Amino acid sequence: MSDFLITSFISLAVLLGLYYLLLERQKMHRFNRFYLLAALVFSFVLPFITIEIHREVILPSNPVMIPMGHTQVVTTPSAQPVNYLPFIMWSAYAIGTVVMAIRFTRNLRQLRATIAGNKTVAHGDAVLVLLEKPVLPYTFLHYIFVNSQDYENAAIEGELYTHELVHVSQKHTCDVLFIEGLKTLFWFNPLLYFYKKAIQLNHEFLADQGVLNATDNVCEYQQLLLRKATPAISYPLASSLNFSLTKKRFIMMTKSTSKKTALLLKLASLPVAAGLVVLLCTETVAQEKPTANEQVLPTSIHDSEDDRTRDRYYAGVHVKINDEWNGVYIDKVYEDLTLEEKRGYLPLVAVFEEKTPSTTEFESWKDKKKFALWLDGRAMDNKKLNSMKPKDIGTYRGSSVFKNARTQQHPQPYQFHLYTQRYFKENLKPLGEKYNGTRYELHIYKDKKIDGNTPIGAVHAMQNLIGEKSHAAGRDTVTFKDGTTVIADDIVRVDAENSNYQEDKLYDIQDLEKQPEYPGGMPALYNEINKAFKIPEIKEDMTAKIIISFVVEKDGSMSNIKTLKDPGHSLGAEAERVLKNITTKWKPGIAKRKTVRTSFVIPITINVKN
Repeated sequence: MSDFLITSFISLAVLLGLYYLLLERQKMHRFNRFYLLAALVFSFVLPFITIEIHREVILPSNPVMIPMGHTQVVTTPSAQPVNYLPFIMWSAYAIGTVVMAIRFTRNLRQLRATIAGNKTVAHGDAVLVLLEKPVLPYTFLHYIFVNSQDYENAAIEGELYTHELVHVSQKHTCDVLFIEGLKTLFWFNPLLYFYKKAIQLNHEFLADQGVLNATDNVCEYQQLLLRKATPAISYPLASSLNFSLTKKRFIMMTKSTSKKTALLLKLASLPVAAGLVVLLCTETVAQEKPTANEQVLPTSIHDSEDDRTRDRYYAGVHVKINDEWNGVYIDKVYEDLTLEEKRGYLPLVAVFEEKTPSTTEFESWKDKKKFALWLDGRAMDNKKLNSMKPKDIGTYRGSSVFKNARTQQHPQPYQFHLYTQRYFKENLKPLGEKYNGTRYELHIYKDKKIDGNTPIGAVHAMQNLIGEKSHAAGRDTVTFKDGTTVIADDIVRVDAENSNYQEDKLYDIQDLEKQPEYPGGMPALYNEINKAFKIPEIKEDMTAKIIISFVVEKDGSMSNIKTLKDPGHSLGAEAERVLKNITTKWKPGIAKRKTVRTSFVIPITINVKN
């Protein structure tokens, strides 16, 4: 709504300024009438016009898709005041609109009552309404209002009839009704009042020109206007003889404009309108250009919206890149990155769209030898699909797994992450629109080989994201020369010669034989958080989600407690404080029949109500 008001206001102001500067004082009244009405229509249509200018750029390598993980919710109520400002603003607009509508309706009824309550007489294409009170002639639609005694005594000059008949024949009342309707809806826009004044003055110029074309006696007509000059009538919807300044009308009667000058002035409005379209309606978007050896894919990955989505997602994030493979080191805020750096090192955002698998695809997942499955972030037995239907799946994501990336627990060549309808709507759909951390760190190691001959870069990304593949825990991936990126649990990093590396390795919960357990289960943990959590003073209703990561050590203690997503109001700091004060120990996770360090991510949702 604000964009509409700003765009229309700028256009109205520029076009009205052009009218006052170049057109109003020229004798080209028919064009000026069209210009003023067209300016109003153009200005209110302009906000709905969008023109995209595409710029070709080289497409980067395949993106890394970021999976999202299992979440649980704890709700803590609080009482805070309601923000009444939007209600007050909309109420003020509604009251103003109602008042203007009543005023508009009252004026119409007043004119209708005047017509119905007095004698009428046909006069050419118009109808004379004979009034008892002394008035100067004025016009509404095809009605001309005159004094009955002056009419019967033939005391109304022919020039006055001619003047009002021009208003009738050219339907000037329609212009006035149009601007009054706009004023009713946009009564707060001061420019509309200037437009109405300009339109009605132009009507008088047109009517005066009609009289002069019939009489060709300027001096006599001017003297008549001076004799009849009286205060304006009280009907804002009518065209009256004495509207506006008589001086302006007298000057216009004696003015002339050459055809060449008129043509140049008319053409001057075209570049102004074009400039407004370019300034207010055009949007430059990147159109990816595939490289010579690349096949164009019929998917949304080549859509220019990807760059804008990435920009929104990583806005304000500090990016640190150490690319040993290409000798690149970057340490700066996301907005300072070049487009090439953004595309080369930051993955496209994995927006989860609702989709249901086909029956054939769903049935194929039951083959345990081919597919490793996770349901709502937890490893699942393929047999569980026998009790489910395709429509139970809200969304899913899968990929092939290279031989070197397969584990003893998951040796299958394909892996799929399935999410139920409920889980998708509650956890995945609301997330993924904004990066959950303040830093993005990426380390691409150089000295790596697979099968002794294929050079690769082992990627270590501290992405501060929740998910079944917890990058906050230091998840390793492998990037091949063709750009393919796969998760590789068993690829040893450059520091693999450190004998403690494998012993201190962090595991994700879905890769364990047995997950860490909090005494009493997760409800007991959330109960502890609920008891100790102190909500700071917040002056508005809000639902805030805090994402906390930590490590369950081999002895069951919690360490490395960090806030991945902080909604502000010191809520993240309070969540860290609560978790650090919990002394109850977990039962550690088990992998390869040994206790291991496990990365864990939990959400804490705070509902503040007043």
